[in-house]
Amino acid sequence: LYHNVTFGVLITLQSDNVDLFRDLSEAAGKWDGTLSFDIHGKQDPLPKSIEDAPYENRVKYTATVLNQYGLSSKFLDDWTKLLLREKISVEKLQRLNEGKLSCVDYKLSVPIETDLESLRQELFQLSMSHGTDVALQPYDVYRKHKRLVVFDMDSTLIQQEVIDEIARLAGVVNEVAAITESAMNGEIDFKESLRRRVSLLKGTSVDVLQTVKENLIFTEGAHFLCQALKKIGFKLAVISGGFIPLAKHVKNELGLDYAFANQLKVSTDGKTFTGETVGPIIDGERKAELLEVIAQAENVTLDQVIAVGDGANDLWMLAKAGLGIAFNAKPRVQEKARARINQKSLKYILYLLGYSDDDTKQLLL
Repeated sequence: LYHNVTFGVLITLQSDNVDLFRDLSEAAGKWDGTLSFDIHGKQDPLPKSIEDAPYENRVKYTATVLNQYGLSSKFLDDWTKLLLREKISVEKLQRLNEGKLSCVDYKLSVPIETDLESLRQELFQLSMSHGTDVALQPYDVYRKHKRLVVFDMDSTLIQQEVIDEIARLAGVVNEVAAITESAMNGEIDFKESLRRRVSLLKGTSVDVLQTVKENLIFTEGAHFLCQALKKIGFKLAVISGGFIPLAKHVKNELGLDYAFANQLKVSTDGKTFTGETVGPIIDGERKAELLEVIAQAENVTLDQVIAVGDGANDLWMLAKAGLGIAFNAKPRVQEKARARINQKSLKYILYLLGYSDDDTKQLLL
């Protein structure tokens, strides 16, 4: 089952002539094959296909392997050896991309006693050593029936960190960027890091927000992905530790349904920032809470939610969602997330949902 080619066929005999079995057995012997068969009664339930056949004490998963530059023979060799070592059988595989082979979706049969956390660590190491993503998900009805995607904003939907861009215009970019990096790596508490960074913006003109807005660079594939997801009925949200004027701009640009972010306090004359925020701070835990609130409002289960982010403050919502994706994330986030994409474009998220290039072409007609 794990290192031999296995064929199965269901046949109905029109007579009691058993010579067929003798002939098949002799033919199998010539090819060093083994022939085995079971006789099904008329009342016995039969699987619709061989991939639906029951496997005792095994669980079905899907694994999506992805490298935008192509799947190397060395990766495929190491990947196959890992499957053999873990006694994981491949029931079905499907190529999802056009052109050079870069994405394959595997339907796997995994022994029920497999330590999934240990397996995920093996897959993480395999991914890192080959620069090739391997996303393991339960093979169930929710895989292709997600209904809500919640995105982080900075370094996810857009390429910049907005507070760093504001700080650049305020002349304090080095100080703010150092704090931002520590926060995203989980080295300091997000609320404290935000307080420190915002305090450095005291006296900065509110006009810088418009300048930052005009210079935002959207991540490759952001528009493509959001357009495709909206076409098939998804609700989309951005929940950011950044600031609401920019989050609303991103919401409008991408056609999202929800936007949540922090609010900078403005002086009484409305011209400058005071160096403080207004209202509850959106940190990691708050992001997860808002994800759940949106899911409840849209009447979808958490199994139907996807979360996408790159920083340590995204870990809570990545864990809360049915599918949490670390997108070009910090090392600590990649190690803890259940799925990761280390490719340039957000469009590759569609592969993790099982959609092929042909499928997405139809969505964008």
